[in-house]
Amino acid sequence: MIGAQTFGLKGVHADIERMRQVLTGRGFTDLDIRTGQHASYEGIREGFARLRDRTVSGDGVVVHYSGHGGLTDDLQYLVPFDLAESTAADFRGYLAEELTAELAALAERTPNITCILDCCHSGGAVREAACTSGRWTLKSVLLPRVPLDAARTRAEALTRRDEPLVPNVVRLAACAQHGAAWEWEPEPGAGLQGVFTAALADLLDATAGRRVPWSVLVARARDRIAQQRMRQRPDAGGPSGRLPFSLEESAEPDRLPLLRSEGRFRIPGGALFGLHPPDTVALVFPVGAPEEEGGDISLAAAVEEMRGGDALLRVTESGDGAATAEELRTAPLPPGSHALAIEVHDRRNVLIEAPRPFADELRGELVRSPRLTETTTAVDAFAVVRMRAGAPEVLGPGGQVLRRPGAPSLAGAARVAELLEELARGDRLRRMGDPEGAARLHAAVDVLIEVPEPPAPGQPRHPLRNGGAWRPLRPVGERLYDGDGYRVRVTNSAGTRVYFWVVGVGLSGRTTLVTNHQPSGCPVEPDRDHVTQPISLYWPPDVPQEGGSRAETVLVIVGDRPMDLSGLTSRETRTPAGARGALAQLLREVRDGVRDQRMTVGDEFRYRVWTVDAEALPHAERPGNPGGPGSREAGG
Repeated sequence: MIGAQTFGLKGVHADIERMRQVLTGRGFTDLDIRTGQHASYEGIREGFARLRDRTVSGDGVVVHYSGHGGLTDDLQYLVPFDLAESTAADFRGYLAEELTAELAALAERTPNITCILDCCHSGGAVREAACTSGRWTLKSVLLPRVPLDAARTRAEALTRRDEPLVPNVVRLAACAQHGAAWEWEPEPGAGLQGVFTAALADLLDATAGRRVPWSVLVARARDRIAQQRMRQRPDAGGPSGRLPFSLEESAEPDRLPLLRSEGRFRIPGGALFGLHPPDTVALVFPVGAPEEEGGDISLAAAVEEMRGGDALLRVTESGDGAATAEELRTAPLPPGSHALAIEVHDRRNVLIEAPRPFADELRGELVRSPRLTETTTAVDAFAVVRMRAGAPEVLGPGGQVLRRPGAPSLAGAARVAELLEELARGDRLRRMGDPEGAARLHAAVDVLIEVPEPPAPGQPRHPLRNGGAWRPLRPVGERLYDGDGYRVRVTNSAGTRVYFWVVGVGLSGRTTLVTNHQPSGCPVEPDRDHVTQPISLYWPPDVPQEGGSRAETVLVIVGDRPMDLSGLTSRETRTPAGARGALAQLLREVRDGVRDQRMTVGDEFRYRVWTVDAEALPHAERPGNPGGPGSREAGG
């Protein structure tokens, strides 16, 4: 726990104490608190070394930082207590590369890592100190100019070319990379504290003992901060579907963002979530405190029209008498308001070739699914479910078995239905292309999806690095192997900032937000480009390697404003799902968010999509491998 109270900040120590209380209540016993001079550059390094040495397999690890953050030229860093003592040969900022290296070392010991950063990540807009009780005032606090030569040398030494992102780290950030974080005094005499730490700590306390994942907690914190009229947008990256400080993920329905403008509800980016008239959704408005279960108000609504990439809704009826539709159209939206898909036009057909009672149980699950329906003919089925040796089996197009027998996703009708919904999501995303009309982004943006050039004869093959030579992938017809890597380059020649997301639909049918370190979009400034770290293709152990090649799809979505697209992706693990009850029962488990409460006319989401559809094959079938078909060539 690092609290660097520097350059005008006054609430850092309160942040550390508040989070200490939360972690102690959650069972953490070995807390290393570094404030004052102990939050120096060397103090931070010593703290990480101690944490690394004491961490063993199975431990839950938390790194919490409160203080300033800097983004000077091309260097991103935390601001230790002694930054001002930097010299040309000794830069005292704690670089993002150093934090990444420490998290990577911790990830080798345990996958249960949570990193909470309550700081700013922009150049001149550091975390600001607001000194007026109950108000938030930008004070234009600028970090001192310090020599950066030593910092660049250190960063280059730590950065290995084309190093993949660190896995397994839940990353909770107070703001976007180019945003600002604030501290405030909620009421006179209460003392200053970090806006994000305060909101997150309150929600962690309020939901203790309940199965509320990180993504939902941060969404509620985002809503709370927005209602305080703060220009700060927290985000949750990495495996944010996990329950706090755990590897377990919560089974829950897909949540859709909800906002209101000019008295109309809308789902921003609804086109990306597969919505279209006359799909139906439920609008959910939590009316109690976060610790109170139940009491949500639900309202039925239909997609009436698409405006840009947004879905505009028409309220059809109220789910209960607690509030009228008119009241909900005019009253402030409570934190945690969201939408749930009830029935969509783009449904996938499932053929059930299994005996009773399993078939009846699965049919019941399909009836409750907004995106699945049963068919009686194989010709229009996107998946077939049958029984083999007394166990369920799911087949995709062409009769490929999609999961190995005995895989956890086949344990009962409810789990099979979850697998089918996951596959349906992936199938829909594979078919997504550029929008037409007002939803299309017309900014001058170029996107390349690239793979390393093959090595010269006699040179060793490295799937991610071979001297920096890369080639663009064709939209169709490429052949990739388990372990191959690709990267994405986005060039923005427009006059305004754009945002991009990389979504992978893997050979298993699972969807992954590859850029999950910035789920609301990676910003690209005008006349700049952004190149991602390499992404490795992976053949999951629950997917059979027999049966030929499988589809691997990479999508790059470029939009004109930030939006949390983590809802497009699959959950890696799910808790066993029992029979699903009424909608109200599900609503009690869901707390997700209104994004921005206000929208101006003409602010609809606009986007474009770039896609590569490739064949994926096991590593054993790579040309040149023993037993592999030597006549095959990459890209053939």
